[in-house]
Amino acid sequence: MAITRLLRFIQLLPRVPPDGEFHLKDLPGSGGRVDILCRELAACFDWAPEKWPRNNIQLIAMISNEVVLTFNNPGQDMPIGERAWAETIRKSLKGEAPSFVTRTESTLDELTGSLIDMPENRLCILDEGGVPLSEMDIAGCSTQNSFMLGDHLGFDSVAQLVIREFDLPRVSLGATSYLSSHCIANVISAFEKES
Repeated sequence: MAITRLLRFIQLLPRVPPDGEFHLKDLPGSGGRVDILCRELAACFDWAPEKWPRNNIQLIAMISNEVVLTFNNPGQDMPIGERAWAETIRKSLKGEAPSFVTRTESTLDELTGSLIDMPENRLCILDEGGVPLSEMDIAGCSTQNSFMLGDHLGFDSVAQLVIREFDLPRVSLGATSYLSSHCIANVISAFEKES
């Protein structure tokens, strides 16, 4: 029987207001592109997994290098639609997180160090210039596989320093630029094929 591993996605969102003060009708603008996170959460816990257990997926959002929101499978409490996810994110940033979200204060440097220190965890950067995901030994991968994504502008200067400091390997989904939600779906699909 195949061992089911944890797939973890870390989305860096340096422009999202850490206090949750954004307008639900202007998620890209006032929300600093919090709409990216909404679509990724829907991908992780709704439409992307076909065989992969949703309980074995985790999404971590690094907000403005100050706040970390960790999302696990919401199950029957799943927010439906971008606005519902945005309301969940906003409440979580304001300290009113539902049971499937954990809010902590941390920096990207601290978060990255803690992920690297986890036993059986491999942390990679999703980057178009990296080694193709198809060349990874997915079947022989670690118990936990973590993939870090930049926002619509890529990785900011803080993220680039952390990537260099920890010498994080880069993995590519190909030369085509995808929405981050589709990057997540591609990774999940690749792991489903090898499980």
